[in-house]
Amino acid sequence: MTIDPWAFLRSLTHARIALGRAGHSVPTRELLDFRLAHSRARDSVWREVDFSSLRAEFNPAVEVQSRCASKQEFLLDPGRGRMLSDQSKILLGSHAGKPAPHIPGPDCVLVIADGLSADAVQSNAARFAKSFIDGIAAVNLSLGPVVLARYARVALGDEIGAVMKSRSVLMLIGERPGLASSDSLSVYFTWAPDSTRSDANRNCISNIHASGLAPDVAAKMAVFLARTSIQRQLSGVELKVEFDGIQSLQSWSGVGKS
Repeated sequence: MTIDPWAFLRSLTHARIALGRAGHSVPTRELLDFRLAHSRARDSVWREVDFSSLRAEFNPAVEVQSRCASKQEFLLDPGRGRMLSDQSKILLGSHAGKPAPHIPGPDCVLVIADGLSADAVQSNAARFAKSFIDGIAAVNLSLGPVVLARYARVALGDEIGAVMKSRSVLMLIGERPGLASSDSLSVYFTWAPDSTRSDANRNCISNIHASGLAPDVAAKMAVFLARTSIQRQLSGVELKVEFDGIQSLQSWSGVGKS
């Protein structure tokens, strides 16, 4: 029996390595597997997220939409996916209320957005969100209503945070599907969100899915990031933090607002 020296390495990665060959091409099995992965990625991009189950999970929850009227417009015009529709601005404004100058808005707003992978949201968003909400409560930070955003790009989270008068915003969004995973989420966190923010002002946690970074572990990392950012009142390239697992989690006890 011939031992395949690549078998161990293949067991450690989703990357397509050591595929073998059939003549001048790859084996039929590998070709079909590639086409299946490509089809799943395309389907995830075009599929619509069913937010009804998430609305039932999180109360209060507010559903909003970007200026895109359809999935096709969302894919062809990314700029419109970065701006709230007028109706959504009014809806969010009614939930934000009008706090007095000495009473701040929430410490953070959690936004769950479809982005470029409906499968990622349907498979992993609820698990992440529940862990994140529990974690935020454990460190005595306040959280506004959960916002469900359709046809959303990353920058839409900053406008949502500004309208909600929140000190920070955490955007949980479907990543662009790859051939190894079509259901991966990313987190983007911004301190003092507004429409002028750029990628340099955001921190990212990516590759959140069952075969990557587990949603509940990612949520703990996100709570640590939010707590540290709010304490230091900055985010993005200016914020240098390292999550050291158990030690970081143990340091949460007894922590209050900055």
